[in-house]
Amino acid sequence: MSLQEVKNISYLPGFQVVVCRLCEICIPPKNPLRRYEKNHTSKKDHPVVMEIHWKVAEYMATLDLLESDKVISPRQPIPHLKTVEHGFICNFPRCGQCSSSESSILTQYYTHQKHIPKGFKDWE
Repeated sequence: MSLQEVKNISYLPGFQVVVCRLCEICIPPKNPLRRYEKNHTSKKDHPVVMEIHWKVAEYMATLDLLESDKVISPRQPIPHLKTVEHGFICNFPRCGQCSSSESSILTQYYTHQKHIPKGFKDWE
């Protein structure tokens, strides 16, 4: 499969990432299907049919991709990648995961703690 077959992604070999052109966010290489199931179903703003989900996952499996915490930040904007000016960063020791919404950083924080008391925030 080539990028011509799937026009809603961009492969950036210099950064070893695949970017979703619909939402301008990198697709995680370990579980791209989960990202599509969460963000590109028929009930979301940018629906993508299941056949494309699988084609993207198959294509990504052929590439040498980095996890988000291993990507080296560029000094200039990257084409097709959304620039987030206001977001959230996890303060859990040795984490530093970033997100553009508080609900997604909360979901991410559950990977560190199974229970989060109401009103608790360990992100900024």
